[in-house]
Amino acid sequence: MTEFAGTLRERIVIESKVASRTPSGLQQDGWETVASCFAAVALEGVGAESQGMALSAMPRARVTIRKREGIAIDQRIRWGGRVLMIRQLLDDPQAKDRLTMRCDEVRS
Repeated sequence: MTEFAGTLRERIVIESKVASRTPSGLQQDGWETVASCFAAVALEGVGAESQGMALSAMPRARVTIRKREGIAIDQRIRWGGRVLMIRQLLDDPQAKDRLTMRCDEVRS
């Protein structure tokens, strides 16, 4: 547990998409904070471009946090000036105290 705690050096904010209505009745999308916590962030390189499927691709990252409820796919992570979309949740039974998320960086 101590070794894992020492790797959580980056402050992140996890947000979930919410929809609301304007006074004129139009749907307006926004983001609501789900959690603010420390994480271990490791960049993994680019996505589909490395496989020859796209002209450009945004970098990927692996983000690890302490296990918590309410984290889901298609939520976003704000990390510094970057925005990462959660694409996969990796729940390792060998490491029950942590949750790893594979994310794609998106243009904001």
